[in-house]
Amino acid sequence: GATQGWIPNNDGAVVLETPQSYDIDALVVAGGGGGNKGNSGGGGGGGMRTTSWTSNDSVTLTINVGGGGAKGSGAQGASGGNSSIAGTGVPTTPFTSAGGGAGGLGSTSGLAGGTGGGGGYSSYGGSGNTPSTSPSQGAGGGNGVNGGPGYPGGGGGGGGASGVTGQNAQSGSVAGNGGNGTQSSITGTAVYYAGGGGGAVELNHTYGTGGSGGGGAGGNANQVGTAG
Repeated sequence: GATQGWIPNNDGAVVLETPQSYDIDALVVAGGGGGNKGNSGGGGGGGMRTTSWTSNDSVTLTINVGGGGAKGSGAQGASGGNSSIAGTGVPTTPFTSAGGGAGGLGSTSGLAGGTGGGGGYSSYGGSGNTPSTSPSQGAGGGNGVNGGPGYPGGGGGGGGASGVTGQNAQSGSVAGNGGNGTQSSITGTAVYYAGGGGGAVELNHTYGTGGSGGGGAGGNANQVGTAG
């Protein structure tokens, strides 16, 4: 009985049920940023963060999953949405990862975000890890290049690596690849998350590939960029 300090062995309908505790690991990845047409930068892959805490079976958790940013259609694309998890016991509730920055449109710079969008031609990539977290939730976007023949855009930043800057060479222009995401084994298998999008380039020059972890490739005059 209660006067002896005993604890029930089974989870039955008793007055002094013992609360059960659970160790929780959470992976929070935000939505990736959108890219644009022409000589534009790739979208950032979305911020990625992990956290752990101990909870019990009476706690309700509220989870928001950020959507990917829309692609640009005559205007700059949209940044990705934030993802978060909140509830009693969650460290720094709500625990939030910031959406990836949109890629720069033409001569416009990429936007900052959990990971940064790649810069359009002649422009800089957006900063990653915005707002700042420790450890970092993502890297910045690569820069575009102000030069022909293809005026290549930079790649979007990934959770684990920066987007690559575009290049011009005698053999043609090459848009920047998206930065690779970060690997996690939270599901029991090592998987990459939050890869950045590849940059776009004019004419039939080489577009950027997406980073490991879901980044979509950029495009050129003959190839539409891919979703990621």
